[in-house]
Amino acid sequence: MKKMVKSAVLLGSAFLSLATAAQDLKVYGRAHLGIQSSDYGDGRKTDIESYASRFGVLANHEISDELEAVFRFEWDVNVTEQDNDGSNKANLTSRDQYMGLRGSWGEVMIGRMDTTMKKSENKVDVMNDFSSDIKYLFNGENRLGDSLRYESPLMGEFKVMFTYIAKENSKQDDEDGLSAAITYGDIKLKRTNVYLALARDEEVAGFNITRVTGQWQIGDLMLGGMYQDSERESDGKDGDGYLISAAYKISEYKLLAQFQSSDMDFGKLKDTGDAMSLGVERKLSKQARMYLLYSMFDLDNTEDQDHLAMTLRYDF
Repeated sequence: MKKMVKSAVLLGSAFLSLATAAQDLKVYGRAHLGIQSSDYGDGRKTDIESYASRFGVLANHEISDELEAVFRFEWDVNVTEQDNDGSNKANLTSRDQYMGLRGSWGEVMIGRMDTTMKKSENKVDVMNDFSSDIKYLFNGENRLGDSLRYESPLMGEFKVMFTYIAKENSKQDDEDGLSAAITYGDIKLKRTNVYLALARDEEVAGFNITRVTGQWQIGDLMLGGMYQDSERESDGKDGDGYLISAAYKISEYKLLAQFQSSDMDFGKLKDTGDAMSLGVERKLSKQARMYLLYSMFDLDNTEDQDHLAMTLRYDF
């Protein structure tokens, strides 16, 4: 692991040097740390947490007037755990890492990346990366290697995407998987005030999933909703769930609220139930912001839990 960390540091240093000489190379990252108090049913505990802090490099290289090469190498950096001063493998893990081509016909990527199902949800999960991220009650939040993804250009306001996952991937049950979606609208909710997506996973990581996602921008208010139906291939067990979210901007503040309900025990908690979250985001500058968040889980088969966190995030 020490060799891997050292190699990653050397690689990062090399990319930093290249960035000064290559305008098409971007070094980026996010440091997101906080103090969190949690109660899992056995008393309240306080810890210092890293919320998907990351480091990456992204490049767009023009091959011709009609063709562009792209790549992204990104790592999750857990900067809060002791674990022998970073020698534990959990301190540095891979995120999206791929390369591909882009043109007027769309773009195709190959490597490790979010599936189309995950990508299609856009920013409906206003608690993303926190303790009430939808991955705890919902499945389908996959980032898989051995993948090839295609995204069409915009056709009016419509776009088609799909991800092929080869059966050699360790999460596949010796069968190829396909994750596909059709979307409508602007993902940033600027060009259009609505974003809609219909996504389907077939034999992806052992599940068949249908997901419908919508977001609406009404002035300073964003409303979101998601419905999902999942079936496990191995035994045919199925279930469904829904999410509603809201974000309201007031000057430098943004009020956040989210409710989830699921009768699927396929998420990270392996349980069914509800989750309610409230939060405040305070924008300090273009790159820095703070969060105050509270989340409560009402679970059906295990102890209820709640989390209170204050965090600081810096993007570069």
